[in-house]
Amino acid sequence: MKVAIIDDSRLARLELREQLIHIKQAQFVGEAANITQAKKLISDTKPDVILLDINMPEGDGFTLLEELEFVPQVIFVTAYDEYAVKSFDYNALDYLLKPVSSERLQKAFNKIITNHTKPTSLNSNSVGTHPEPLTQDSQFFIKDGERCFFVSLSDVIAFEALGNYSKVHLKNAAPAIYKNISHIEQRLSKHVFFRANRSWLINTRYIKEITPSVSGGYSVTLSNSLITEISRRQAAEFKQLWSL
Repeated sequence: MKVAIIDDSRLARLELREQLIHIKQAQFVGEAANITQAKKLISDTKPDVILLDINMPEGDGFTLLEELEFVPQVIFVTAYDEYAVKSFDYNALDYLLKPVSSERLQKAFNKIITNHTKPTSLNSNSVGTHPEPLTQDSQFFIKDGERCFFVSLSDVIAFEALGNYSKVHLKNAAPAIYKNISHIEQRLSKHVFFRANRSWLINTRYIKEITPSVSGGYSVTLSNSLITEISRRQAAEFKQLWSL
């Protein structure tokens, strides 16, 4: 996996770089000392993982993540323990306190190897005619106002159309992304995410209850108590996909 180091301390970067030599799965692709350098590095190299300091010139590690289009997996490496709780709001894989031992760094990378997750972005345009399909292990970054989310596709209960935007319904939140629902649908498996009607893509794994509706379709209750309708037009396809 490709790994980049982002830290304003030259000595810290050197120590991490030397430790990466002993991690067989890691391929070092570059380093940055500030936010501007980090953005260019990530854009150019598309690393799978970044080792990210928090306090840096031009802002902090959280600021960087909020401004990225392509968001790698993140292991925070810092001298301060007071940001540990906040780091989980950014779905950090791990939070390491300096100085970092080789054993502790290896444990952090073992989490990545176990998860086999691949970062992606619903907001970026894929190269070629067809956008890259997403899997249940895919992750994507959402910045909605002052809140940031690093979401696994498997945790999405439904997508709701809001004009050129789409609302992403999670268990305890519903952030919005600037992507229309038709674009999102192209990247999803219809055997998991079903286009219930013009406004809703539902994750069938979160269907709690389904009943016939007066319109000839189905009324669907999802696990977070959301209720939507499978239109009469879509009902035939729904039955075909899930019939024995």
